[in-house]
Amino acid sequence: MTIRNWGPLTLALLLAPLPAIAADAPSLKIVSEGPAPQRRAIQLIVHSERVGRDFAIQVTAPGTPPILPGQMAPAVYVLDGGYDVAGPTGWLLGGAGTMAPAYIITVGYPPGGPYTRERDLLFGPGTRPDGTVAKGGGGAAFRAFLLEELKPLMEARYPLDPKAAVLFGHSLSGIFTANMLADRPEAFRGYLIASPSVWADPSVIDRLKAVRARAGGRKVFVGYGADEEPYMVQGGRGVAEALSGDPEHLTLKVQAFAGEQHISYYPVLMSAAFPFLLPRAAPIRRPSPITLTPQQSHRYFGTYVLSDGRQMTIGEDEDGMLLQVPGMPPTNIYAEALDRFYVHGVDARLTFEPGDQPPSAVRFYVNGAEAVARRVQ
Repeated sequence: MTIRNWGPLTLALLLAPLPAIAADAPSLKIVSEGPAPQRRAIQLIVHSERVGRDFAIQVTAPGTPPILPGQMAPAVYVLDGGYDVAGPTGWLLGGAGTMAPAYIITVGYPPGGPYTRERDLLFGPGTRPDGTVAKGGGGAAFRAFLLEELKPLMEARYPLDPKAAVLFGHSLSGIFTANMLADRPEAFRGYLIASPSVWADPSVIDRLKAVRARAGGRKVFVGYGADEEPYMVQGGRGVAEALSGDPEHLTLKVQAFAGEQHISYYPVLMSAAFPFLLPRAAPIRRPSPITLTPQQSHRYFGTYVLSDGRQMTIGEDEDGMLLQVPGMPPTNIYAEALDRFYVHGVDARLTFEPGDQPPSAVRFYVNGAEAVARRVQ
């Protein structure tokens, strides 16, 4: 038996922006668009007027993206391109039910283009532990690109909740993320600060201490490898200590990853941090199916209209009852009881009005959101 699911929907949704919303998009120029090197993602090459250069943006949609009227999802903006593992990891964690399904948006550099990471991530020069100087100086322009160009564009193209965005940075991008929290805490709801290069900007410590009282209940995860260089461990501890002590205004979690060095803990970091920053509203239910008679099943067959005018149809195929909603592939639904159905492996279910006659409406639940669809035939 073939079990249909919503996994194939990811790329289809990504390649089909929302036209009604896109009219409000900012003027960030999209140079090219197409499949990304990462599986299940698309890649946009965009040109930033704020920075004056191109960036490579890869977008991975959650396995069960928002489909109900008005439904939105959080986004995690990952610097350093997410080392090409952030998108797949976020997709897996969301699908496994350990975190809220989220769009993973990585920010990197196009192949063959200028690699200006140090300049973009630092707001000024910083002295490395070996005495050499990291020039920096482009942090303000890069921050403007993220907040004034990229974030509005993503929120125009995809059903993203602007009040639930998370910023994730490691090493140099970790100190950039710490600076974002210190100077613009309202820009993101959550912050993942990993192995921050505090050596490049020691002033961030005092500014983080000052920001705690106006953090507005934000969540911050600070992580570092326990076996990193002593100055990196000291930087991670310094950021954590600066943010501690005010749980009323800021929810903090700190983890030193035992036996790990500067980059080796990156994959497990996401497994620890994403569920803390973006917890699920409720666990995924995994009921057992029951068998309905053909007469019982046929009661639910018909066409139902959502509040945005989309028609969802319930019928059957060789594998059983079939749900079809515009914008998503057909998927089988399974009865857990009379009038209650679910989609295998995801947080999606349907509850029909009880009774002997064909139901006049169905309540549709996806990822904690719900909507009513009225029967039209």
